[in-house]
Amino acid sequence: MAETRPGGRTARTRAAVHNAVRELFAEGQDQPSVREVSERSGVHEVTIYRRWGRIESLVLDVAVTQLNEEAPFPDSGDLRRDLLDWAHAVAGQVKTREGFALFRALAAATSPLGGGQSGPAAADAAGYLRQRTAQMQRALDRVAAAGGTPPTVAHVFDVVLAPIYLRAIFGYEPPDTDLDALVDRALGTS
Repeated sequence: MAETRPGGRTARTRAAVHNAVRELFAEGQDQPSVREVSERSGVHEVTIYRRWGRIESLVLDVAVTQLNEEAPFPDSGDLRRDLLDWAHAVAGQVKTREGFALFRALAAATSPLGGGQSGPAAADAAGYLRQRTAQMQRALDRVAAAGGTPPTVAHVFDVVLAPIYLRAIFGYEPPDTDLDALVDRALGTS
C-alpha cells in the first residue's frame, strides 16, 4: 500500500474520502463520481484526483483497505476453524451492497478481462492478493509440518472462495451450513 503518515492531514483526508465512498455504495451508488465523493467528504476534487487519479483507483483503494481491515485471514492454529471464520467474513461482506461493490472493483482491477488497472491502487490490489495468499499459505504450511496433507491455496480459492463470489454475483444466498460443506470439501473431509 502507499505509505501514509499514521496521523495528520493526509490520514484525515484519506479517511474522509474512504468514508464517503463507503456511504455512497451503502446508499446504492454503483459507481460514485469524484464530484459526489468530494461533496460527501468535504475534500476538494483536485485533492482526490491528485491522490487517486481516477474514481476506479479510489474505489480499489477503499476495497483493498476494507478487506485488510475487516476480513483478515484468521490464524488460530485450527485450519478448519480459520477457513470457516474467513469464509463467513467474506460471505458476510459480499452480501452487503457496499461489500459487493468493493468486490467488483477488486475483481475488475485484477482481472485481465476487467481491463486491469495500473498505478498505485492496482499495485495495492496485487499486494493485497499476495499478502492474503501468503497468510493462507503459512497456515497450510503449519498443517504440512505437523504431518498433515493440506490443500493448496488455489484449491481453497476454487472450492471455498469461488462459490461464495459466484453466489453473490447471482444473488443466491446459501445457508451458513453450505460454508461448512465447502470448507470440508476443500480440506478433503467430506
